[in-house]
This record gives sequence, structure tokens and C-alpha cells, in this order.
Amino acid sequence: MEHTETAGWLRPLHADRLTPYLEVDAARLQRNLQRMQQKADAAGVALRPHIKTHKSVWIAEQQRQLGARGITVSKPSEGVAFVLGGARDVLLAYPVVHAAALTELLQLAAQHQARITCIADCAAGVSAIAAAHQQQPDCALAIAIKVDVGLHRVGVDPHSDSALTLAQQIVASGLPFAGLISHAGHAYAAGHATAIAEVAQQEIALMRDLQRRLLDAGFVPCPISVGSTPTALAAPVAAGSDEIRPGNYALLDLTAWRLGLCEADALALTVVTRVVAVNPYYAIIDAGSKMLSSDKGPHGTNASGFGIAVDEHGHQYEVQKLSEEHGFLTYGEHAPAVGALLRIFPNHSCAVVAQSDRFVLRQPDGSAGLHDIQGRGRFI
Repeated sequence: MEHTETAGWLRPLHADRLTPYLEVDAARLQRNLQRMQQKADAAGVALRPHIKTHKSVWIAEQQRQLGARGITVSKPSEGVAFVLGGARDVLLAYPVVHAAALTELLQLAAQHQARITCIADCAAGVSAIAAAHQQQPDCALAIAIKVDVGLHRVGVDPHSDSALTLAQQIVASGLPFAGLISHAGHAYAAGHATAIAEVAQQEIALMRDLQRRLLDAGFVPCPISVGSTPTALAAPVAAGSDEIRPGNYALLDLTAWRLGLCEADALALTVVTRVVAVNPYYAIIDAGSKMLSSDKGPHGTNASGFGIAVDEHGHQYEVQKLSEEHGFLTYGEHAPAVGALLRIFPNHSCAVVAQSDRFVLRQPDGSAGLHDIQGRGRFI
């Protein structure tokens, strides 16, 4: 990959620690957080960030201080880490079908006076959540109905009567009904911002139609929560939404950049690596799949490589292949020197953060500190 426009890509590289490591640019992170919070505030909706991207108690606290109302987590064990880290309003946006999966989370929530909202899309899910609550009745617990708006992963068919049946079951269980939740993850495959905005409009149309049917049936209130970074960035907050739940917006990545959702200057997460060998075919770096992940992008995106590496002069190199501990970079006229530091902009920040125990927070003056990634490895 030849030398190209350097705006946003060329940043100082600091030889102050061993490589490879995750680096989060403090100023860019703060700017990303502020912009999304301002968008939510202007639209009059709650921002409940999904912390699966950064997995950091410290970043979640920055979001809370800016005005975020609660957090979204992927798994019960991730919720445990964040309740211990101070979160007091947690949405578990993952289907629970086994009551024991909630035991530790509900126990901690009761101890710390934290509110937990679970999702369900079937009778088995409601039954499992209700059974868990019977074991921990002093936990503030509610259930929202997950709606399939096009990803076809989890959720009730919005055109069917399944949501009405589930709402009846939730009320019969004695737990509060927390409304409707969707995730338009298929927006990543839309290809560009205009098409993503159309997905956002389709999502809210489906959600509002289902909401009207539930309200007519007496299920009041019935708030609507929507969530995905592409739709949150590509379109205005849809009228009728009560809450948005983007996650990737905090750090961003090459997927968002390729979709035209952000400039390179907004990419807050990078991997700092070192060249360990150069041969006629590739420059080899010390960051492989165990650091970068082998993810080429979420939900239908499929990049040609595994990231873009940039040297101190702004020359760019594609990370074309990965083995476990090595990355293979293609180069043209500007082969990087053995020992040189490079900055890699990864395809998918969520997957990359999940590979490391901590990240370096780099300040504009070059100083840095280490922060733990408390949600790392929380997969149950």
C-alpha cells in the first residue's frame, strides 16, 4: 500500500513500552463520547451505551459522567464485572434460557441495589428469567421483548402476535414489562451511509407498529430501545425512540470508516506493533491473530485484510495475513525497517479489545497510563 493522504492516520509513535499493545487516544475517545451524548440529548432520548466494545469500567464511567443512563452488556458475567465496577442500571442484551446463568449477576445486583433488565423472545426465556428471580426476589429485575428487525439472529417476528403473548407471560410472572428492544446489526451489510439510514427507518417503523399493538392491548408503558452504531451515526435519532444503545461509537474502527460513518481522525483505538523481520515478500510484525483477532468486520462486512498499518512518516501498509504471533504486511517502495514502530488501525475494535487485559490511554502530550479491561474474557 503506497503513501496516501495522511490526515487522521499520522500520529506520534512512542517507544515507551514493549509491543504489541492496545492504545486508546484519550482526546479522540472523549470527542466520540461527547458527540454521541450530544446527539442523544438533542433528540431527547436516553443513551445506554453497549460496553462490549471497550469492556472498560473506566470508559463506562466517562460515558456516565457525560450523561449516559445505564449500560448494555452482552453476557451475565460481563454484567457482574460492571456491577462490581459501579454500574447500577444494566441491560443484559442477550437471551437467557437457563436460570442458573443469572444467579451471580442477580445476587450482586441485590447487594449493590442495581437494576437489571433482561430480554426474551420466547416463553422459555421468560420462564428462565422468572425462575432466577424466584431465587433472588430482592433484585430489581424487569424483562423487555427482543424484536427481530432484520438481522434474523434473536427476536420475535414483529408482524406476528408473539410479542403480545410474551408480554402477557411477563406480566403473569410478576415481573415488570420493560418494553421493546431491537438491534439492526444487518445495517453493517448495507454498504454505505444512505442505505444504513434506510435500515434505521425500517427498524423504527417495525418497532412503532408493534408498540401500537401492545399499547392497544393495554401494555403501558411500552418504551422503544434501538441499538447499533451504524444506524446511530448514519441517521438522525428516529422519532418514537426512547433509548439508543450504540457501542462501537466510543472507539470506532476501519469498518465504520469504510462505511463512511466517520473520518480516520475519529478512530480512537489502535494497536502499536514493531517490525521484527523484512523479506522480499512481506514485512513481519509482532502482532498476530492473538492480538488483532482474525475478524474482518461484523455482520456481513468482509475487508480485504486485517487492518492498516501506518509508520512514523505516514506510509501505509495492509495487514494481509496473520498467524498467531505474526502479521504479514505488504509493501511497495517504502519497506519499513526492522525494529520500526507501526500503528495498526484494526477492522473491528470489539474483537480486538477482547484479546487484551489492558490498554494504554495516550494523552495529547504523549503521556500515558494503563487501564484494565474488566470485561475481557467474560463470555458466560
